[in-house]
Amino acid sequence: MASSYPVIPAPWEIPVDFKITKSPFPFSPRHLTVYDSRGSLAYRVIDGGSSSTSPRRRVLTLFDASGATLITLVREQDEWKAYKGNANECKDVILTAKCLSDSRFRSVIDVFLSGRDSEDSKPSFRLTGNPFSRYCTITKEDTVVAQTYLLYKLKKRIYSRRKFRLTVYPRNDHVLILAMLVTFFIKS
Repeated sequence: MASSYPVIPAPWEIPVDFKITKSPFPFSPRHLTVYDSRGSLAYRVIDGGSSSTSPRRRVLTLFDASGATLITLVREQDEWKAYKGNANECKDVILTAKCLSDSRFRSVIDVFLSGRDSEDSKPSFRLTGNPFSRYCTITKEDTVVAQTYLLYKLKKRIYSRRKFRLTVYPRNDHVLILAMLVTFFIKS
């Protein structure tokens, strides 16, 4: 009797893990470096800093391993907007993220994908967690899309908050998930 299931699942049918390292701010420019499960560079987020004309405006750029710009994130007032590549026109907006609550122990951010009105009461995604502990769960309706958590090592009592793991569940866009995580972990 033949089985209808494949022997080896397709790559998009299994969760994908990334290791994320956050640089120490006082010593270098703020950025995140993302490595795949083999330890190879996958993505990099570099902080462009705040604008001198508008101190409430902040620009971050998400690059792939070859250095090509994938997404530019801009924070103005209390919301983030993600644009395709280096663009910053309204037609190139991919997502808008708005912070609902932000405390030391729990943050909640609603993400609205482009093509949807941000005044719509139902977000496309919701990010919930604790930025200090590097824990975040991204949900779409009632389904978990991705999660982050600290990298723990056995027999170690003090854990670095600069290194954490991202698990992206099947059939989800890794770049979109990373853009959402930047809005969660990078504070103004």
